[in-house]
Amino acid sequence: MALQDQVGMTGPSYEVDIERGKIREFARAMAAPLPEFLEGHDPVIPAMFLVSAPYTWGYTLERPRGTNFADIEFDPKVSLHGEESFIFHGAIPKAGDRLIATPCLENVNQKQGSSGGAMTILTVLVQYHDLEGTLRVEQRSTSITTEDTPGSENWQVELPDYEPAYLSLEPRSPFTNIRRCNFEDLIEGEGPGPISAGPLLKQDIIRFQGVVGEDDPLHHDMEWAKAHDYPQVFGLGTHQASLMCAYVAHWLPPETVRSFKVRFGVITWPGDRLVYDAKVTKLDPDTRCAELHLTSTRENGELVNQAWMECDFNEQ
Repeated sequence: MALQDQVGMTGPSYEVDIERGKIREFARAMAAPLPEFLEGHDPVIPAMFLVSAPYTWGYTLERPRGTNFADIEFDPKVSLHGEESFIFHGAIPKAGDRLIATPCLENVNQKQGSSGGAMTILTVLVQYHDLEGTLRVEQRSTSITTEDTPGSENWQVELPDYEPAYLSLEPRSPFTNIRRCNFEDLIEGEGPGPISAGPLLKQDIIRFQGVVGEDDPLHHDMEWAKAHDYPQVFGLGTHQASLMCAYVAHWLPPETVRSFKVRFGVITWPGDRLVYDAKVTKLDPDTRCAELHLTSTRENGELVNQAWMECDFNEQ
């Protein structure tokens, strides 16, 4: 069946139990060991937390697990993450909540890429309802399969030096010096300023993979990566997106997040030194809502990812 004819395909629903232990693991893996995620019996979820739901409780394009999603023509060996977004309807979910997830193939698009050749872009929408049937979260995951891999002549890959220095086995957080702010503290065009997270370590990649449940060996098995024309294992876009959320979670109350969308730009490699930044782009004093623009860059200024977040301060 042609991909376009499969648009609208809905897979079987599955239950997602929001677990306190899973939130704690996720918070540590995303460099945000904050009280809002670690303390109490019903901590809120981090903004990117539900990226783990299809891997942990359900299925994905990459892991169809015997569902009808296996009928979708998809090659995970040449798949890259294009975008990920979440819209939270009302209060952000917390530990103890039980959600019913229903995924569908929302859109398929094809176009010519600048380095990877022909691209097929697939967007999967997952809707999360509570047990009363109320829509709580919309998640959109965009995957891109490319005609070429980094081993082809169309790709130009320059790997950074990788010199790990494991000072501690505990997850490190580069954002601990960010001052927590409320709505009244915010100023349009300003933010905490750029913060370097240091080199991307394989340890950090593997820890995040383990928590999320995304076990693609392209991110941790050197021989497998090379066998599929990648010069090195590479980072997960969702890991860097979670660090963007960690930056904001240190700055603003995590329960205020109402939407988050990230667009992944380039592949990151172990040893890349990434810098995170965020600024307020809009403040609405009547609704007490703020819009943010976030970026992650290499230290030379090359844009890696950019994201947009909306926060509602009415339910603090």
